[in-house]
Amino acid sequence: MKIKKWIPIIIIISLVAILFTPIPTGVYKDGGTRVYSALTYKIVDWNRMTGDTTYDKTRLYVFPYNFKSIDGLWYYEEDKVEYSFNATILEINGDSVIVEPLADEQESNSASRISFGISGLPNIDAKVGDFVKVTYTGGIMESYPAQINAINWEKAKELRSAEFTEQWVEKTNENKWTENHDLFSDIRITEIYSNCFFARTVIPFPYEIKLNGKLSDEWCVGDQVICSYENTYYDEETHRVEADFTDIEVSTLQLNPNVAYKPVIYLYPEKETGVSVKLNLNGELTCTYPEYKDGWKVTATPDGTLTGENGQIYNYLYWEGETYAQFDFSKGFCIKGEDTATFLEEALEKIGLNRKEANEFIVYWLPMMEQNPYNIISFQTDRYTDAAQLEVTPTPNTLIRVFMSWHKSDSFVEIPEQTLSTPERNGFTVVEWGGSEVK
Repeated sequence: MKIKKWIPIIIIISLVAILFTPIPTGVYKDGGTRVYSALTYKIVDWNRMTGDTTYDKTRLYVFPYNFKSIDGLWYYEEDKVEYSFNATILEINGDSVIVEPLADEQESNSASRISFGISGLPNIDAKVGDFVKVTYTGGIMESYPAQINAINWEKAKELRSAEFTEQWVEKTNENKWTENHDLFSDIRITEIYSNCFFARTVIPFPYEIKLNGKLSDEWCVGDQVICSYENTYYDEETHRVEADFTDIEVSTLQLNPNVAYKPVIYLYPEKETGVSVKLNLNGELTCTYPEYKDGWKVTATPDGTLTGENGQIYNYLYWEGETYAQFDFSKGFCIKGEDTATFLEEALEKIGLNRKEANEFIVYWLPMMEQNPYNIISFQTDRYTDAAQLEVTPTPNTLIRVFMSWHKSDSFVEIPEQTLSTPERNGFTVVEWGGSEVK
């Protein structure tokens, strides 16, 4: 009798196993899509090549869709496939933009003018003539101009088919470096064009570098390199450098994890005001610009322009230093490398940076972060401000200090989310941002 009682249980267990246990049923030659099938559902680990990209998603299909073929299921996925192309902005009309795909883009075979809405897209301060990278889903709708469903756009960084034609530095005898000044060696590539590339120094210093010459395809945006160069021009007012590069190789320089990098200080008085700024650092200053002489003394105007005692114009006060602060990672964020730009745009706005300040922050830090699998990010408060105290005279009405500590992670990490608050800017406003990669 006992055996008979077990029979229904065994039958039920067997039915459950048959109905709900997925069994590998194939690997497809579309790029490596794998299928796991049960009688009541099917799991498809998509890895299908779609043009120059791969559709990499895992989907669950329940009865009756689990009986469809892989091509039949692809019908439901096609509209979710993301495509990207580089283009030049032709028109901006309110919430609509018209672009022209670059000649080497596949989309140029479909249309010479493509329109899309930007009301739900990030604000990238785009203007007519800018190069942008547009990401969209679905197909290109046949109209004039053609239309797409754009889900993101950003300033293009790799434009190997486009020539940079704008004047970067005025090449005068006054701006030419006639001596062998070593302005930079270890740099990180930020943009690539057919006739030049742009970079910033690995050890932070407040200038942007344009290096003339064709960069070979082995180098990409984000690569850290050592560059030899000649014919150097430097515009001290805009902090722009231009040179002709002669040789390039891999750089292995690593940032010091105990250094606070690229803190910059903006001053926005309500009227032209003489301002004194002192920094009491629990550590040692390693670089300042303009030179820190027992503090900075400048004349500041409401638009943030600073004039030093020598008459020189500056956009901000810059410092770098070794600090003994122990940064707090008890709360923060774990962000995919590819999502870092979007995260920083939203987070910096919440913390109180305006678009110009946030743009300069992102341009500096993003090349170090966006290629990582994940980034663990925590915005420091007392741990930073106690270690790097600011004394500003006259006393500001609003003081915003943003310091991001972060480190790379190869996998997702659970971390309690940090709460970010938006301060209100009133009266004389002082803003500072910086960061440190923690090893």
